[in-house]
Amino acid sequence: MGRRQGPVVVEEPAGAEPTVMAWRDGERELWWSRAAALEHGLERDDWVTAVRGAVNLSDLAPEQVPWLFAKGPETVARALLGKSAYLRHHQRADLGRVAAARFELDATAYVLAEAAENPDRLGLLVLPFRGPEVAALVAGWLRHLGSARLWARLWLDRHPECAVRALVPVAAGKPGRARQNAEAALRFLSAAGHGPIMTRSGEQALLPAGKNRMVLEQLPEIRTVTGGIMPEDHVARLVTALTRSSLDDPPEPAPGDADRPVPLVVESSAAAQPAVRAPEKELAELIASADRASLAGFGRAMLDQWVTAGMAPAESWVLLAQAHLGDDATMDVLAPLVRSWPAKSRHARAVDGFAVLATVGSEVALRHLLAIEANMSGGPTNERATVYLTQAAAARGLSVTGLADRLAITHGLETGVRVDYGSRSFRVHADEHLVAHVVNADGRMLARPPKPGVKDVKPAAYQQFLQFKKDLRATAVAQAGRLERDMVHRRLRPARDLPGVLLPHPVLGPIARRLLWGEFDGRRLVRALRIAEDGSFADLHDDSADVSADARLGIVHPADLGADLDRWAQIFADYEIVAPFPQLGRAMVALTEEQRAATGLPGSGTLNAERLLALMRNRWHGDGFHINSRVHNRLARKLPGGLTLLAELSPGMPASAYLTTGEHAITEIWVDEAWSDHWHPFRRTAIGEVDPVALSEALVELYAARV
Repeated sequence: MGRRQGPVVVEEPAGAEPTVMAWRDGERELWWSRAAALEHGLERDDWVTAVRGAVNLSDLAPEQVPWLFAKGPETVARALLGKSAYLRHHQRADLGRVAAARFELDATAYVLAEAAENPDRLGLLVLPFRGPEVAALVAGWLRHLGSARLWARLWLDRHPECAVRALVPVAAGKPGRARQNAEAALRFLSAAGHGPIMTRSGEQALLPAGKNRMVLEQLPEIRTVTGGIMPEDHVARLVTALTRSSLDDPPEPAPGDADRPVPLVVESSAAAQPAVRAPEKELAELIASADRASLAGFGRAMLDQWVTAGMAPAESWVLLAQAHLGDDATMDVLAPLVRSWPAKSRHARAVDGFAVLATVGSEVALRHLLAIEANMSGGPTNERATVYLTQAAAARGLSVTGLADRLAITHGLETGVRVDYGSRSFRVHADEHLVAHVVNADGRMLARPPKPGVKDVKPAAYQQFLQFKKDLRATAVAQAGRLERDMVHRRLRPARDLPGVLLPHPVLGPIARRLLWGEFDGRRLVRALRIAEDGSFADLHDDSADVSADARLGIVHPADLGADLDRWAQIFADYEIVAPFPQLGRAMVALTEEQRAATGLPGSGTLNAERLLALMRNRWHGDGFHINSRVHNRLARKLPGGLTLLAELSPGMPASAYLTTGEHAITEIWVDEAWSDHWHPFRRTAIGEVDPVALSEALVELYAARV
């Protein structure tokens, strides 16, 4: 559809405008062709009877639904489409496209329910549907960060007249979320070249939204840079300007091609995240006139008042304002709050907190963000923390791993730490295992300093040393755990970072020296390398190895080493190198070439209910169903590269996993594409396509759970 040059005028409010189909040339045929990709396993003779007796789609076995949409009885499928909410197939985009192509308007309720449930992944389904209900739905997607924004833009650009007729009355109506959504959609249409959007009266429909403002009382005075006190009218202007604190405009929509066999989709939680918008000119001038420490204290008092009052969403600008007002002390106050909010279902506030920490970007702020991200469980909120970290690291020209290396705390060991009693002092020394000792005047190493005597004027130094020792040990454990995760997830560093960052670091250095490193080409190990006593690299033959500064180094997993594993284990034993976590002696599963060429592995052993649940609390989940039942017949675990590891179970566990009892035999282990529903009757992916480290870690976890 071409762009409009003149204004789009709404003569009267949209009433009962019907939804219609508006296919592009060839689009319906393209969507219908996805029927060939829908998986449903082997058909059974009783499926026709089963679907005719169903009242809702949820009454069917999941395998029967794609069969019904693709080639089941048409009258039954049409009747069931409007009587059930979504089913959680992996191929939901294909299910929706096939349903829309085959049943058109009869699929409207189904398509809208699917798109509303997951706009990023399924919003493409509404593109050929033209109607006011669709307009209201997609208008809200412009606030998303992921692919939903693209689907909204495509729909609005494709159906502008329908959008205007549906949304102008809403934009001129009572304040609220619906009005804000309508205004955003109309602004997009106007900016996209469809002309000014006018109501019948000639007034523009883009109405400014109101803003609730927090009443601020009993806040501390703000000192100015000249030593005076900021006048009350300036404070009032400052607060008024702070109420406009907001996140920056979202980045451009995430990719998502509706015509691709598997749409290239980015969830909002994984899309680029907006920083806090830079202060306006007036706010910047007022901030520049204030003493920074005093201004930060003023901001913390506002934050405390907002949190104590219940964190009203209308005053959430107080949180975002900390990006303009806060200092490192503010970040120390804010970080524990942000860490606690997801558990209290304050996910939106937590994300705003991530934005503040990332926007401030100081070492203190980013250390807090690193700690938050490392200690959160999975899920969309944690994904946003990871994205904010990635963006903050990229702003410094680093990966998250490189940022974490550079921000690892040193506890002052690089400049020297002493236990000072006043009358005498002791130098603190950390050994290769990062256990803190003290060295007395004659050079002897002591596990701890002698207890203070009557002549020691600073006796508290003794307890301070014990706390230092405890803190250093905790840091060593945390950093070793981080490097172990680097090994498992194949996080690589440029070779220059080892001598330039890790080895000189008083905490990371002793850990890195006790690990086997390797030069990688992508995920393939080129050669393994030991860090010699002088900091150079040594190869398997204990010869000096030259490594380019740009080479990509990672911590070697034993699954990478093949026949060289025993030799490397012997070298480490000869040098009495004790790894900070299981590395060369790590439990692993190494497959033969024949096994890697196969499309499945024979199962063995059983899992009882307790161990099944333990796996599902970790990285595994139930998958698949027995036909005409609600019993999971397999476990699944996500792998790198868009793959899934599957373990077939017999007899299988109820869909409500916590009702699981008895023992379940592992009958087969195989691999499939993650986008699949895994119902095809023949295996199609070689085990060798899986990264050997990821496969080993998953199989070790599965085998260890067997009874």
